[in-house]
This record gives sequence, structure tokens and C-alpha cells, in this order.
Amino acid sequence: MHLYIITRGIKHAVDRFISELQAKYLPFKYKGQDSILQVSVRPIQLWEIVFPKEHRDVMLKTILSGGTGETQHKKHRKWVTLLRKVLGIEKIPKYESEKCLPVYKEDIEIVGVGIKEDYTFEDGTEGI
Repeated sequence: MHLYIITRGIKHAVDRFISELQAKYLPFKYKGQDSILQVSVRPIQLWEIVFPKEHRDVMLKTILSGGTGETQHKKHRKWVTLLRKVLGIEKIPKYESEKCLPVYKEDIEIVGVGIKEDYTFEDGTEGI
């Protein structure tokens, strides 16, 4: 059984809720044997990552590893496209960078939803 929820609240309270939930075990029949199963809490999170425009290619390479960040599940692609439209953002453009910042990304699927430019002040400063 898969239950999908959205949380909203103070981060440490949400983190505690998740920590306590994933610490629960339920009885489970596995191959005819009585067993227990840890409740799996798998976050599906939307993040906005903000950085100066001049570092766009480096950040895209760092986060998306040189690819497009497209979801591995073909049936999810229509939802990513819909989400992009709802958020009013553009598809991630092609980018090139030799540089890549070191970040831990093991065991994580990173889906690139889209990108948008910041507004700029009259003096040309980005409204990050």
C-alpha cells in the first residue's frame, strides 16, 4: 500500500514526525513466515535552488550530473511537464561546464523540473 501526503510545518516538527514514523514496524507475512517490516518513508520533495545566473551551468552540472534530469519513469514525465506549467517555469536548457561542485547524490533520483530567471533591479542586480 502506498499513501501519498503533503506536509507543511516547522521543519524540525516535520522531521520529527518522519523520524518517528520510519521507526515503526508492522507485522508482515513474508514467504509464509511471520516477520516484521519497517514502515518505508520515501520523500518526494520539490525544491527551489537559488544561485547567481553566472553560475547556471556549473550548478546544473553539479545537480543534474551533465544530463537533463529527466525522470526514469516515463509515465511521470507528463506530471513533470504539468508541474512546470503550473509553476510557470521553463524546461531546463542545454548547458556545458567542465566544473562540478562536490555533493553527495548516491541513491537519489534527481528530476529536473525546470528553471526560471530572477527579476533584476534597475541597477542590474539579480533579485535572488
